[in-house]
Amino acid sequence: MADKTQEKLSFFEYMVLAKQELLSIQAEHPELAKLSPREIEVFAYLLTDKTQEEIAKELFISSSSVHFHCKNIYKKLEVSGRRQILIRYKDL
Repeated sequence: MADKTQEKLSFFEYMVLAKQELLSIQAEHPELAKLSPREIEVFAYLLTDKTQEEIAKELFISSSSVHFHCKNIYKKLEVSGRRQILIRYKDL
């Protein structure tokens, strides 16, 4: 039997919580506000062990699109690559 203290969130409640979490993260790392919504999605995957090809499949975009977004992310965050992102944002 399901625990009644755990309520299922509606889509809109989930979106509000996600937006609040993003704003909280951006308060700690204001440079992330430079990223577009798609770049934020790719950035989140860069913090995982997924390859660029796997990221492309997850986001239903081409590998070259992921590569393009990665280059823009690196430039905007002033890092040389994924390793620096992992080091700088390991707390996320």
